[in-house]
Amino acid sequence: MPRRKSSTSEFDELRSAGIATASKLVIEHKYDMAKDVFMKLLNLSPNDLEVMTLHANIFFLEGKLLEAERGFDQVLALNPDFPLALYLLGAVYHEKGEFERAIHMYETALKHFPEKNKKDIADTYQNLGCSLWELKRREEALEAWKTCLKYNPRQKYAKENLKDFTNEYGMGKSPVGMDDFWAFVDIKRKEYLSVKGRDYFKGIDEANVVLKKITGAWNNKILPKYGSRMNRMKTEEKVELFKDTKVLF
Repeated sequence: MPRRKSSTSEFDELRSAGIATASKLVIEHKYDMAKDVFMKLLNLSPNDLEVMTLHANIFFLEGKLLEAERGFDQVLALNPDFPLALYLLGAVYHEKGEFERAIHMYETALKHFPEKNKKDIADTYQNLGCSLWELKRREEALEAWKTCLKYNPRQKYAKENLKDFTNEYGMGKSPVGMDDFWAFVDIKRKEYLSVKGRDYFKGIDEANVVLKKITGAWNNKILPKYGSRMNRMKTEEKVELFKDTKVLF
């Protein structure tokens, strides 16, 4: 007697074909048709988390953030640890300007993506970097983009961000053109902490005192003599100058 496919196998094939068809429609910007395909799948399996998430994501692509957020919340109500929904909800929060909430979503998603999902992990780090940058956590943003490329060396947005937002010192670019000053601060801050035998300040008062003295050295020793020449100096020359400049802590 010939073997017959089980209903489960038939549904799995239908599901895979449906997701592929809807994904193609999304690429073609035929969003309503894609949503119809996902709804048909959800009628057959109402709690399919992946299909629910992909369906909600179409609203995000349409710029309908409230509907997208509602859809992702429904997924997370069923499974608070579903990584794709966490990641995409982070993207919604970023678009709404709620960067702290976006960061929380991305970091939570990273805890739950399987290690084999390297592309998803890379994309999450890429977006995490963008939200960190918006909050002026520039060094953390650079690290997130670098980590992204460890998982997916071809992630073009992370490459572009690192190129566009890294200054000559390998630090995050200052939005107000103060890269030289912040490089000097970074070098002298590390010098101070090294002498103290620790990698942290004991409090805001200590940090402010150190920054005040570093700023004083910049204003009194660097700017008067080298300010007009800084743009013509090589990076190595400036780093050597910064290291040689004494700050009386």
